[in-house]
Amino acid sequence: MVTDVSDEKLEQVKDIIEQIAGSRDEAEIKELEASLREITGRSDISASDCFEYWSHTSLTDLAMTFLLPEPAKQGLDDDRLAEIIENIWFARYSSPETDYQLKVLKIETGLSNISDYIYYPDTVGLDPDAGVWTIIEKIFEDRNKPPIALTGN
Repeated sequence: MVTDVSDEKLEQVKDIIEQIAGSRDEAEIKELEASLREITGRSDISASDCFEYWSHTSLTDLAMTFLLPEPAKQGLDDDRLAEIIENIWFARYSSPETDYQLKVLKIETGLSNISDYIYYPDTVGLDPDAGVWTIIEKIFEDRNKPPIALTGN
């Protein structure tokens, strides 16, 4: 996992999410949102992310998503990037960590459509059944290409 999250902290965040999801009191929701932001250290979390979370994720996955830090450019080497890509491709990460690692890859490679390379390789010029090493090579090749300049008439 990206970070070591204590069971206690995970349980606290899960509890707050459930309280928010079950509340209809705006003042209480704002207080709970402030608590959630304080515990996670993330100001970008919104109480609205907690409403009906069960329709798209599990309680644990949402809590882990809130507890993961925002990724920052680290200058990862090719071996580490390849390892991340391979782990995503072979579904070795949980859903929250997959989302986190896709953000890391986007920052590190500069490819805004990084998930297309892994999940929809045909959209980036590869065979739809491309293997992981072919995908890695294509990502490494494309990250170095300058952006295409559009010219207007």
